[in-house]
Amino acid sequence: MEKAMIEATEQQIGLLWHALGLRPECSDSRTVYRNRFLAGPGHDDVPDLEALVSQGLMSSRKPPAFCDQSEVLYFATERGEQFAIEQMPPPPKLSNFDAYLRASDCYEHFAQFLDINVPLYQQRGEWRNHEYRMVRYTRTSPYRHYDRHYSLTNWSPHEKLEVAGDWAPTMKAAKASYKAALKLHRAHQKHPANGFERTYSA
Repeated sequence: MEKAMIEATEQQIGLLWHALGLRPECSDSRTVYRNRFLAGPGHDDVPDLEALVSQGLMSSRKPPAFCDQSEVLYFATERGEQFAIEQMPPPPKLSNFDAYLRASDCYEHFAQFLDINVPLYQQRGEWRNHEYRMVRYTRTSPYRHYDRHYSLTNWSPHEKLEVAGDWAPTMKAAKASYKAALKLHRAHQKHPANGFERTYSA
């Protein structure tokens, strides 16, 4: 004997999802972890809940003793749970930033999660007599994921650099020098025979 076709409105399917703790719009809330829906007299959802009961997708009983006994506890049947899961749309695709937020404790920043080799500042000199330099370390360097380098204890003058600007009295000037060095670096990468490879020093 074939099962009768189930006819449920979007509102009714939404009530099933809510009762089962399912949130189709969230990629991490797509597993059943509860099964209950309390509705009191005059609740707007009662007609839809009763329609689900009439189709065998939900059932009802008295609520637990600690609840208002005028309410009704609705819960999805085994058939209703299966139907609710079948009606779930494909999970939303996570953006890179969503994935980063889930694992952000393992990374210093978003650029590290994306494995982008970002430039960093170095600093040298004494108080009120500082100089700054913007550099980009090689991908194998242990320094490349540090947020900023403000003292000689945080970077090594012997560490190999991929790109480096000149030392400057301000960060703004250091950044401008780095951009010029980066432009030369990219030109050398495109046309290595026509350029020269710069050697960086501390």
